[in-house]
Amino acid sequence: MSHELTQRADGTVEFAYLASDGTPWHGLGQPMTDTATIDEWRVAAGMDWRIQRSKVRFAVDRDASAPLVEMPESIVLFRSDNKAPLGVVSNKYQVVQPADVLEFFRDIVKVGGLDLSAAGTIYGGKRFWATAKIGEMALTNRDEIGGYLLLSTSADGSLATEARRTTVRVVCKNTLQMALQGAADSVRITHRSVFDSDAVKDFMGLNETAFAAFKAAAQTLAEKALHESEASDFVAKLFGDGDKTRESAGFKKVMSLFNGAGMGAMNDGVFGTRWGLLNAVTEVEKLSLSPISTPERMSRAHNILTHMIETAT
Repeated sequence: MSHELTQRADGTVEFAYLASDGTPWHGLGQPMTDTATIDEWRVAAGMDWRIQRSKVRFAVDRDASAPLVEMPESIVLFRSDNKAPLGVVSNKYQVVQPADVLEFFRDIVKVGGLDLSAAGTIYGGKRFWATAKIGEMALTNRDEIGGYLLLSTSADGSLATEARRTTVRVVCKNTLQMALQGAADSVRITHRSVFDSDAVKDFMGLNETAFAAFKAAAQTLAEKALHESEASDFVAKLFGDGDKTRESAGFKKVMSLFNGAGMGAMNDGVFGTRWGLLNAVTEVEKLSLSPISTPERMSRAHNILTHMIETAT
């Protein structure tokens, strides 16, 4: 298994990690304390250089005196520190700087219950990312909510800029691929558009008010018992189409998860509660087993779950 982390000429690896999370499997990088600043993370993770651009030119033949012809619609991106090329892209390519990735987290760490967990570059700086650990909040003494927030991008066009909630702490190329394939909700911005960090944060609810509201709602649902017959009626309404729905794969999967098949489904505050049903519905949503279209399903789920919270108080 290759980590593909960028290694500088002096041997420094462009990767830093929160020491309290443990040493990554590859044993590389700089350990950080939970009091380290964004600026300290930028230096330790080797993300203290900028992406620069230049015109693309080529020689028309092998003669050293051959004229250079410019490609007007393309540019080459390269590192400011060692001038290493990163990629040839369109001249309309919107660059996201390594520092921008870390700056994304500046106003949401601590305040939003997050701590930077890892940051670094791979493939010589062609791709880079940072992850923040979402502070775990206990709903009961056995059920906790946690995970990581990942922001990743590229300087060679291989990745769009993407913000994701994930359960995987990214420590190298392999876990970056795993996180991008298996995360829950996300925002993806192509390099044809300018990356607007504030808009992304608003869309994902990455602020103290939204996080507190979610925690309050989750605790309310965890404290409210829900009988199997009530859960069955809820899921039938969510999926629609009357009795036919009860024979669908999506319906059966939700009820199976609600009745104990889901991870942690037997925990206090999960089994036999509205919180447990929410987890079951969410899991099936990720598996795309619901028989109705995503926009309609999400709108209906929002309305019914809002009703669940209101009637639980």
